Amino acid sequence: MSENSVTISALLQSALQCFQLGRLKEAEYHCLQICNMTGSQPDACHLLAVIYGQTRRFEKANVYFEKAIAADPKRADFYSNYGNALFEQDCLEDALNYCQRSLELDASNAGNCNILGSILLKQNRLAEAAEYFRKALDLQPKYPQAMNNLGNALQKMKKIEEALICYRNALAIQENYPEAHNNIGLGLKQLGKIDEARKHFQRAVALRPNFIQAQQNCREVAPVWLMPLEGKRVYLRRYQEADAAYLHQCYLNKSFMDLYNRYIPCHQHIEDLRAKLSQSNKQHPSQLKTVDWIIFRKTTHQPVGIANLVDIQYQHRRAEFQIGLPDPADRACGIGLEATLLVLDFAFNCVGLNKITTVIYGHNVSSQKNTLALGFVQESYLREQIIDKGSGKFVDLYGNSMILSDFRKNKRLSRLSNRLLGKDIVRSVN
Repeated sequence: MSENSVTISALLQSALQCFQLGRLKEAEYHCLQICNMTGSQPDACHLLAVIYGQTRRFEKANVYFEKAIAADPKRADFYSNYGNALFEQDCLEDALNYCQRSLELDASNAGNCNILGSILLKQNRLAEAAEYFRKALDLQPKYPQAMNNLGNALQKMKKIEEALICYRNALAIQENYPEAHNNIGLGLKQLGKIDEARKHFQRAVALRPNFIQAQQNCREVAPVWLMPLEGKRVYLRRYQEADAAYLHQCYLNKSFMDLYNRYIPCHQHIEDLRAKLSQSNKQHPSQLKTVDWIIFRKTTHQPVGIANLVDIQYQHRRAEFQIGLPDPADRACGIGLEATLLVLDFAFNCVGLNKITTVIYGHNVSSQKNTLALGFVQESYLREQIIDKGSGKFVDLYGNSMILSDFRKNKRLSRLSNRLLGKDIVRSVN
C-alpha cells in the first residue's frame, strides 16, 4: 500500500470518527483534504454529502452525492441517502427514483424501504406507502420510525384503531419517542378521547420541549376551553341543555337575529334544541370547531346574550368571533364590551390564537363602528355577498380582524380591560 493510500485511509477513518462523535466541522475538513488529494474518493464524497445534508446545505450535498455515485455507481447506500436528501428538499420524484435504484442494488436495506414509504406517503399513495413500511419492518422488526410511519399511513386511510396499535408498538420499541406520543394523541382525539389524547400530547412536549406541533395540540385540547370566563359584571359559560329555552327565545327574535346571525334556523323545536345542546356539551371545542357561551349578568345570574368563537382553525390559530345581546338596553351599558374583552383575553392569552375575525352585516353600522374602535382592522367590504333567505334581498358584509401583535400594542384595550376587568389583558399571558 502506498504512503498516499495510507494517508487517505487514516484521514477517512478520522473523518468517520469525528462524524460519529458529532464533530461535523472536523469531519468535513478531513473529507475535503481527501478530495483535494484524490479528486473524488467515493466514501469521502459520500460522507461530505451526508454532512451537508444534515446541516441543510443541500446544494453542496447534491454535488457530492453525484460525485460519490459517479465514482462508485454500485453502492446502494449512496443512492438511498441521496434519495433521503432529495426527499427533505421536497424533490419527490427524484427522491423516489434514487431510492428505487438503491432497492434494485440491495433489497435488504430497511432504512431505504422506510424512505420510500415516506416519499409515497407524502404523495398520498397510501397503500403503496404502507407496503414499504411493512417491508422495512419485515427486514427490521424493531424499527420504531417505520412502525410510526406505518401508523401515519393507516391514520390517513381512516384506520384509526390500527394506526394506534402501530404507534403503541413504536413506543414499545422506543419508550421515549415524542412523535409516537403526539400521533397517539391525534388518533385518540379523532376518536373523541380528549383526556387520553391530552396526556400523550403533554408527554411529547415533556420529551421534546421545542416540539411546536405537540405544543399546539396541547393547547387545542386544553381544559381551559371548557372553563367559564369571569368578569366583574358578567360571566360567560358554555351552552348547556338548560339554555334551550333562552336560545329558542333568541332565535325567534327576528330583529336580533338580523344583526347576530341570519343563518341559524329560527323555528327549531325546543326539544330538538335541548337534545342538540346536550350532545354538543359532551364534546370538546376541538371536536366541534366552535365554543359557544351564554353571557350572564353576575348580580342576577340571568342570561343577557350570546358569544361564540366559530370556525376555529387551530392549525392556523384563528377563529371568527360573534356576539349578540337581544335587549337593546344591554347594548348601551357596556355588557357587550366587557364580554368582548373576556373573549379576546381567552382567545389570545389562554388558548394561543393568533387571529380573530369578525363578519358584520353591512346595515349594522353601529357594530362595525364599535368593532373598529376596539382596534379591529377592516380587511374587506363585500357587496351583496349573501342573500337573505327571508326577504330574498342581497346583504353586504364587513370583514374585520385583529392579530396577536396588534392586540399586544393596543393601548385602548389595555385601558378598558384595566377598568372593566381589573387586569391588563394586553400584557397578560396565562
